Amino acid sequence: MDLMGHEKKCPLCGSKESLTAAERVRDYEYGAPGTYEWLRCKSCSLIRLWPVPTDDVLNAAYPETYHAFVRSTSTITQTLIRISRQKMAARIAGLLPPGGTLLDVGCSTGELLFEVGKLGSYKLLGTEYKKEAATAARARGIHVWEGDLADITGIASASIDVIIMQHVLEHVFDPVVTLQKIHGLLKPGGCLLGELPNFESWDARLFGRYWGGGHAPRHLWHFTPETLKNTIRHCGLEVVAIRPALHTGHWALSFQNLFRRNRRDLDGLKSGRSWYYPLLLLAAVPINCLQMLIHRTGIMRFEARRPA
Repeated sequence: MDLMGHEKKCPLCGSKESLTAAERVRDYEYGAPGTYEWLRCKSCSLIRLWPVPTDDVLNAAYPETYHAFVRSTSTITQTLIRISRQKMAARIAGLLPPGGTLLDVGCSTGELLFEVGKLGSYKLLGTEYKKEAATAARARGIHVWEGDLADITGIASASIDVIIMQHVLEHVFDPVVTLQKIHGLLKPGGCLLGELPNFESWDARLFGRYWGGGHAPRHLWHFTPETLKNTIRHCGLEVVAIRPALHTGHWALSFQNLFRRNRRDLDGLKSGRSWYYPLLLLAAVPINCLQMLIHRTGIMRFEARRPA
């Protein structure tokens, strides 16, 4: 796999000059090895993780207990996830024509696709980096390719009505190559929906290297609303909207990371989450609502289209 970051060349603007946005960044959730920096491109402000983790490090950073692969045992967390997934599925189904084709990039175990499938007769496709998660998605009757979208073949050009990227763009080795691939897969007028962390959020600025949206070494890139807009447009897509999302997960993880900053062991963590994580989710709701009002939440939702 081509690890674009080895030369520190920005995939968006081509610049090799950067500033350190944070240092001594590490994995507080799953204990993946390594200490990293967040580098901000001096030209376009796109944030990258440095050094680029190897495939072996990344595979270890997505253990079988990774939170996206397993069902939480917390009633609070389960309820919040279920409500969010149902709302997202309804939004996606509203954009699909009858019998339309939906591709979920980084579909994990296929739960969102399965939820959309309950709402109509659609062709459901997915890509997934982790073999075990892809196998679980196939068990739900979903056609899944394994690997990074940029390297996958066998999907016809201009054949997809809607593509979704729920917390994926920050994980890929080259976001520009990925979005260019998506441009080619979408039908003219086709829609791209996604979510990803907002590096301009209050929580990112307050917690620095302990920020819950950092997820080193899994998150290789970080965006602000402006850099996300520029990246989408650079790849030939039209930006429809970039909106704040009501989601308290990054606040909860930020506090968890801060509390555990001097610990190297994972005692007391289940799927990267402490026993008090659900309580932190609820406690952060008021401040997250305030963030919504001024568009500074830790997660942003985006919608883009391929020009008709």
